[in-house]
Amino acid sequence: METIIWPVYIDAEHTRSEGRKISLDEAVSEPKIREITQALKKLRISYNVDHSKAYPGSWWERSGRVVVSQDKRTKLELLRVIARNINKSREN
Repeated sequence: METIIWPVYIDAEHTRSEGRKISLDEAVSEPKIREITQALKKLRISYNVDHSKAYPGSWWERSGRVVVSQDKRTKLELLRVIARNINKSREN
């Protein structure tokens, strides 16, 4: 099973209706694809990046997406772990 991760899912700058999936407390301000992939590397989770894709809710903005291969976590758990990882790396 593959899981698609759009940056908007963990972006604190967006509302839930705009696509954010996690709470504001857990969310990251303007996450980049590079930060998401670095978090996945640290977690040793395999992934592929599609830089040319646009989130359907903002089709004019080519934000890119990350396709995660098999992981035992739910999508929400995975998003929370990625956001936590990005927040930790930004603290340093």
